[in-house]
Amino acid sequence: MKRLLLIALTIFAGTAGIAQEEPDTTRFKIGTKEIIIIGGDTTMIETGGDDRDDHHNKYSSDDLTYWSGFEVGINLPVNGDFANSFDSQHLQIDPAQSFVYNFNLFEKRIRIINDYFGIVTGLGFTNSRYGFKDNNLRLAANSDSTFGVRDTTLFNGFSKNQLRVNTFNVPLLFQINTSKNEDKNFHLAFGAIGGVRIGSNVKYKYDLEGGGDNKTKEKGRYNLNAFQVLGTVRMGYNDFGLFANYDVLSLFEEDKSEIAYPLSFGLSFHF
Repeated sequence: MKRLLLIALTIFAGTAGIAQEEPDTTRFKIGTKEIIIIGGDTTMIETGGDDRDDHHNKYSSDDLTYWSGFEVGINLPVNGDFANSFDSQHLQIDPAQSFVYNFNLFEKRIRIINDYFGIVTGLGFTNSRYGFKDNNLRLAANSDSTFGVRDTTLFNGFSKNQLRVNTFNVPLLFQINTSKNEDKNFHLAFGAIGGVRIGSNVKYKYDLEGGGDNKTKEKGRYNLNAFQVLGTVRMGYNDFGLFANYDVLSLFEEDKSEIAYPLSFGLSFHF
């Protein structure tokens, strides 16, 4: 029976690399395991894989995907001519107080041409901030429109008044890599990012007449668009890059504010 078992194992090994070291000893490998038969005794040991497995682990497909990470940049609304110029006070934005923070938490790449070309998707969260130029402006809205109201009761105006919009995002990107080695890879991606608004508020900070300062936060919808569809282009080397996003939907709902398309650009740090 043992002789029949030895013959069966030898046939099953096939091209797995059988080697006769001495008349009573037979070795063969199946995957990462090596089976040694000495006389009638059988021993199985773990060999730990081969060089190809080590190479795959060192440069896995996850290392060549560039969505997850942190991004920071400038955030501005623009008109149809890509100019930051508006008649409405609530769209006159101070670039020094307007930022975007992207927290991209999950990524998945589908290979199309090896590791050089593929489709990337994932999940992300964005905090967009728009600082108003007029330091006496309060953002207001009713069912028909969004507008700015000057507050003349303040001692020295607002030192900070920002509209803050939080969105949940899902990307669909086409990504190109120039190398399978992450440390030498230049990457380019383009596509769309869909988003849904999950919250918004205006944060005010101002000095009190008797000294000190006060901070308030007013939550509201302000007739903001519930959705965003961003066209995006991003490029980089290794884990650092640049991005630019342009929303083809207006920041506020149609007919309730002057049309303004959010534009953001900045730096990416991937992990």
